[in-house]
Amino acid sequence: MWVLFFQSLEQLVHPTNAALMFGGVLLGLVFGSLPGLSTTMAVALMLPLTFVFTPTIGISMLVAIYVGGISGSCVSAILLRIPGTAASIATTFDGFPLAQQGQPIRALGTAMLASFFGGIIGLGILITSAPLVAGLAIRFGPFEYAALAFTALTLVGTLSSGSILKGLVAACFGLTLSLIGIAPIDAHARYTFGIQSMIGGLAVVPFLIGLYAVPQLILQVGQRDRPEVNLDLAVRGFGVSLSDIRRNIINIIRSALIGMGIGSLPGIGSAAANLVAYGVAKQASKTPEKFGTGTTEGIWAPETANNASVAGALLPLITLGIPGGGVTAVLLGGFTIHNIQPGPLLYSTNPSAIASIYAAFLFAAVLVLLTQLFTIRIFPRVLKTPRQFLIPAIFMITVTGVYISDYRVFDIFVMFGIGCIGFAFERYRFPLAPVVLGFVIGPILEINLRRSLMLSQGDWAPFVTNPISATFLVLAMVAILFGALRNYRRA
Repeated sequence: MWVLFFQSLEQLVHPTNAALMFGGVLLGLVFGSLPGLSTTMAVALMLPLTFVFTPTIGISMLVAIYVGGISGSCVSAILLRIPGTAASIATTFDGFPLAQQGQPIRALGTAMLASFFGGIIGLGILITSAPLVAGLAIRFGPFEYAALAFTALTLVGTLSSGSILKGLVAACFGLTLSLIGIAPIDAHARYTFGIQSMIGGLAVVPFLIGLYAVPQLILQVGQRDRPEVNLDLAVRGFGVSLSDIRRNIINIIRSALIGMGIGSLPGIGSAAANLVAYGVAKQASKTPEKFGTGTTEGIWAPETANNASVAGALLPLITLGIPGGGVTAVLLGGFTIHNIQPGPLLYSTNPSAIASIYAAFLFAAVLVLLTQLFTIRIFPRVLKTPRQFLIPAIFMITVTGVYISDYRVFDIFVMFGIGCIGFAFERYRFPLAPVVLGFVIGPILEINLRRSLMLSQGDWAPFVTNPISATFLVLAMVAILFGALRNYRRA
């Protein structure tokens, strides 16, 4: 395998192939950084074009777009508080405050290095233990998924800065919004109020952009005098010190493992990995009160996790032939175009294809890092843009991004409706993070809980008799008790 890996890497560094890989990375970075333009869309656009290339180059380009798309989503999340994709939701929590403190390069540099480290650690796990992890992932059924979703929801207290009660209210609001549309089991329409466009539920893109971008726009319009942001651009490299990296080594490794683990579970996604890693990092931190104020701990964790989840998502695709999400489903189509059948037999029938995927992942991660190094001083200048130009530009980007995500005018109204609610939440100091957590985790919890109870005929006992689900429930109880004990000590 290692011989094939280095042969594939040697093939990719050829000038022509490297240029194609760079084009894929650049396309991914652009689509990832612009709200509404998803990584799935970028991979789907390039899919037919890869037919003219060899299987190695064609698949490598698609992997490069995937890696670039997830890595690029941090830019708008940090500078504008608008997640480029759902994978960078938690990056806004500390990335945006740090940028507003005049340190956008440090915030971006931390996110970019975290993306690189997360990708490399995830790739290492993918190469060394893919069959083992895939065997564990295949054992996840409805009971395990439901228990995992419940465990993720216990992070509400951690993500609630201040009042836990307000955090619970926010999480319940997010859960309620996730119930809109057709029920997953009996296909019964819920909370649609007779509106045909709501039958499919609320889409993620207008929900996220509305929750984070619209309140910021309302706030900017309401400010007569925009506070001056003194940008610290006189920093070298990524603006990240070695001491900061050393302090976050455990945070980086832990977040990469979380991202890899959650990413390898089909249907969960990098958004959940992003939020869970942030919540766990805050729980484990010696200074949790700094989270949400611009601490780099809160940037290292989510960005490491969401890029490790890319390797995690590739794991079931390669070893089992099961796509874990939208991007990997399109990648599966790419494999089919190039006559590659992913699954357990791929390791014996076509090991060179696996080696080329691994090599493409590594080469793309390096290209992304180098590209970001040369552009890191360009992006922060958006913070110096006069307000009379910045606000209309953000407005146009958000409206256009929401519309082209699904080509529905209704989504624009959803964005503004959710945005007004988000502004009210912030006005009365209700945290937004639990809203997102409830909205993202809600569908996963509901469908798997209902499937579990159908399989057990209403019996709850399998949740505690099944080893994996029981482990998750124990972790959930420990997290709840740990949070309660910490709040008691603070009081």
